Amino acid sequence: MLPSIRANCRIYSALLLLYPSPFRREFGEEMLEVFSEQMRDACHQDGWLGGMAVWRCVSGEILHTVFSSHLQLVGISFVSGLTALGLMCGFFWAIFEHP
Repeated sequence: MLPSIRANCRIYSALLLLYPSPFRREFGEEMLEVFSEQMRDACHQDGWLGGMAVWRCVSGEILHTVFSSHLQLVGISFVSGLTALGLMCGFFWAIFEHP
């Protein structure tokens, strides 16, 4: 494995710590393996631009999955969590924007 791919895998492995531990135990090893394969293939085919494309895809997936999986642990759906976040933002905007 190339050093740059190995470094990307280490970073991704660290990001997996953001997931809840039950999720990590069940899917973490497989997720790391798939990421490694995708990164290797993308870098082989398109160089560093291919690697950036993999990170673009992964970053969106991480944000969505980490947020929703933590919400599910406390019994809140993703849509409910986004709704609550929107309401809180609106509330704070109203308080601080219009004293």
